[in-house]
Amino acid sequence: PALSNADLAKSSELFVKEYAELAFNQRVLHLALDKSLPLLDRFKFVCIVSSNLDEQFAKRLGNIPKVDDDDEDAAEKSRNFKRNVRPPSEFEEGLSAAVADIVAAQYDCLLNDILPALKKHGIEIVAYKSLSDEQKAKMRDYFTKKIYPLVTPLSVDQSHPFPLLASHGIYLVVTLLNPETSKTRIVYFRIPPVKPRCIPVSDDGLKYVLLEDVVLENLDMVCYGMEMLKVFPFRVTRNVKLVIDDVNFGESDNLLDFIWEETHRRRSAPATRLEVSDKMPKQIQNMIAKELFLDSADVYTIPGRYLGLAEFFSISFSNAPHLKLPVPEPKIHPKFAGLEEKLHDDPGRVFSVIRKRDILVQFPIHSFASSTLLFMRAAARDPKVRVMKCVLYRSGDDSPLVAALIRAAKSGKDVSVLIELKASFDEVQNSEYARRLQKAGVNVSYGLVGLKTHSKTMLVVREEDVGFRCYVNIATGNFNPGTAKLYTDLSLFTCREDISADVLDLFNALTGYSRQRKYRRLLVAPVNMLDTFCQLIDGEAEHARRGVMSRIVVQVNGLSDKKIAEHLYAASQAGVQIDLIIRGICCVVPGLKGKSENIRVFSWVGNVLQHRRIFYFSNAGKNLYYIGSADWRARNLNDRVEVIVPVDDKKAQLKLRKNLMFFLEGSPTETWEMGADGKYYLRKMAPAKPAGQEGTEAPVVPLTGQGAAVKTASGVDSQFAIHSAVAALPPTESGSARWSVTIDGKAHVVGSLNAGCVPVRERPDGTTEVLMITGDTQGQDKWVFAEGGLVEDETYFEAAERQGVRMAGVKGSSPHFLGWFIDSKHHVHKAIAVVVLAAKGDAEDWAEAYLRKREWLTFAGALNKSPEGPWVTKALQMAETWAASAGKDELHAVQEKLASMELKASATLERTKSGDGKVASLERTKSGDGKVASLERTKSGEVKFAAGSKPNEFKPTAVPEKVVEAKSSATKPSTGSEKQRSALQDRMKMFES
Repeated sequence: PALSNADLAKSSELFVKEYAELAFNQRVLHLALDKSLPLLDRFKFVCIVSSNLDEQFAKRLGNIPKVDDDDEDAAEKSRNFKRNVRPPSEFEEGLSAAVADIVAAQYDCLLNDILPALKKHGIEIVAYKSLSDEQKAKMRDYFTKKIYPLVTPLSVDQSHPFPLLASHGIYLVVTLLNPETSKTRIVYFRIPPVKPRCIPVSDDGLKYVLLEDVVLENLDMVCYGMEMLKVFPFRVTRNVKLVIDDVNFGESDNLLDFIWEETHRRRSAPATRLEVSDKMPKQIQNMIAKELFLDSADVYTIPGRYLGLAEFFSISFSNAPHLKLPVPEPKIHPKFAGLEEKLHDDPGRVFSVIRKRDILVQFPIHSFASSTLLFMRAAARDPKVRVMKCVLYRSGDDSPLVAALIRAAKSGKDVSVLIELKASFDEVQNSEYARRLQKAGVNVSYGLVGLKTHSKTMLVVREEDVGFRCYVNIATGNFNPGTAKLYTDLSLFTCREDISADVLDLFNALTGYSRQRKYRRLLVAPVNMLDTFCQLIDGEAEHARRGVMSRIVVQVNGLSDKKIAEHLYAASQAGVQIDLIIRGICCVVPGLKGKSENIRVFSWVGNVLQHRRIFYFSNAGKNLYYIGSADWRARNLNDRVEVIVPVDDKKAQLKLRKNLMFFLEGSPTETWEMGADGKYYLRKMAPAKPAGQEGTEAPVVPLTGQGAAVKTASGVDSQFAIHSAVAALPPTESGSARWSVTIDGKAHVVGSLNAGCVPVRERPDGTTEVLMITGDTQGQDKWVFAEGGLVEDETYFEAAERQGVRMAGVKGSSPHFLGWFIDSKHHVHKAIAVVVLAAKGDAEDWAEAYLRKREWLTFAGALNKSPEGPWVTKALQMAETWAASAGKDELHAVQEKLASMELKASATLERTKSGDGKVASLERTKSGDGKVASLERTKSGEVKFAAGSKPNEFKPTAVPEKVVEAKSSATKPSTGSEKQRSALQDRMKMFES
């Protein structure tokens, strides 16, 4: 029978959380198997697979209830909890088999492919016995000084019970022989949890010996006079998830003390997994499993001796740059450039920059130290700052943020910090930070009982001439300098009054006693976030029912909330096109007939962890963008304090759009797409070839190359035409960037992307003229157009207009995108996105007047002027074709629009009545919404302001033809059916109309 949307969202036939998590891990494993990636990066992904499995098993049983200490059977009840929560079943056996398959593929890749290949490059995990005498002496000394005091033998007999085995620890079970009595005994040794696990032993740092081998070969110091007969490694995982709620918090009056008790208690939490070497006899396996209350399905046999691969990460950082992808150093955001040097003398300069406009920082592109940390350090030093408030979730080791907060408190500022003690696996570190901050005089809160505070918010209150002003930083990721280099995250700096007021209200609720239920702009969980998201989704559905193009694009880490899923299904049925970019688990299945045919689900896994959360709603042309800390998972929307903030700044919105287009228009590595069967299939981009090569296969993109632009005054669709033809490629061996640009169905590999303009104007007699300039060498007779590179935050249109001012001394607006052109005269090919520039007049300052000549010419005259290079000639010809068709109408519209805007701006510019000396905002439309009305030409030729919504920013794209499943034996998913492609094409036609 047909399922309702609510039943569909809850169906266990479509979504099972445990299997969804394993599916994500399979996508990570695929990167380890990908031989096109550098070896050390593949090794890193092998380690990440183990790290993900560790976390999955460490949280498998959920919250462990407290057992009465007076109960005589307390210990056994606690240890046997696993069997009570997850008793043996067909589901458990199937899940265990799925994990075993992943582990088998992981170790086969490691042992038979990656490690032998690394050995050829001199990187090797060597056996202790192969070390030279000098190396063995060094390891003996290392063991004596740093390891021996930490090694404790644990025997088992009548007077020695089975030891408490720590979670994630590596153990050796050793059979020892006493030569004098000929008796044997089994003794357990824990390998001390010291770093590194893989110890460099060669001068070049490329050969490693394992810590357990060092311990094993020096056990004669611990078990003097004993003879070792057999040695087998094993590893235990326990359920160490810690959940604090009103029930098990009980009567404790201090959450910090309670957390300390709970972290100690979880040392004896129920075991969930036992990993053993394939050499270990079944008898010993069964003995250990029995002591841990584990069943056979909980025992995983590992080929070889490399257990706990998550601790092998250090090898991926080996000094072999040719074996890993280059990691660019984070840059200083242009708005914060030079402020670090002024921090001591003028810390307030940071806030003056934020006052000018909102700033959106992107990690790891931008530097954490020169943005978020700079913001806090400036606040700590600035004498005008009165109050600082911050939420800390995972701050990393030796957090410089904590140091800045302590400095601020010691300098007399009012500092309040909410530090979340319940952050999984960071409870101990956060408890230590809490004590340090309290000791420094910081007002510390521990979060809310029953809720995790997961929001990423900072607030600074500064005394200024106009009174007190608030400055806010809201981010998608933790305030952690370490993860800021590895995760893609966003951080918004603003001093908008409505957002600042909401953040103030939020902190009052978090650190004090408030029942704040209404927020002006923020979406706050668990207060209004879920309901607001549902309303936004329903709003898009209503627009679609009225025939308005409707669009939702969301990038999050996971989607499992049933209510969100139900509303997404309903919106799809109403005609809303929905793209979900979900790194991890997703309970929404696309492509179901009559249910979710307008939904696509993507997952991208790459060299950096996708961690940002972006939400886009087309809103009938009044585009809405949001970022924040929350995923669309039930835990985020119902059980955590989360914050989502609207992004109003147009340049920031452009950045967000570029981030989303990276996935929707094809990424440089691998994008997975979920099929209607719930499985993920790999969308492969066809490899681009150098310019001029025949038989080039183009990447799958909706719009390509020259003449692909849709005519619109807003330029939004032209921006899509520009970006959709471009795909980033892996850099060269020397680290140089490369791109694939598709022109007329052929892909060209280029080393740079530029923007250029063809300036045009109309003579009184109706003739269209074009402005040509000479090259940058005096006396040169070759004629060109203005073109050059982009700077931070620029669109191609903005860059082309800037180049027109700089190189040609002409200002204007760009009504039309001509196309991409290849300039092949240089050793490194470059691609130029060329637009038509409707000239308004001469620029006040022509920067290159001393270098160049310029001349207004007819198109025929320009073509006779010896244009430099084929691309200039072709651009001229295309501009002439444009001018002869719809070009003059567009040119008139843009020129009259510019004149109208200039008159309106000058007429409405006035000082505010408050006398604060600020310039009032310019009124653009009678409605007062601050937007520029689009221009429309009537049949009589008169130009008027036209009502209507802005075109949709996201253009539907067809499902790629080249869809490959991870396992070649599988068939292509039904999302590529003729019916679906036809529906997508219909949507594209409707959009263009």
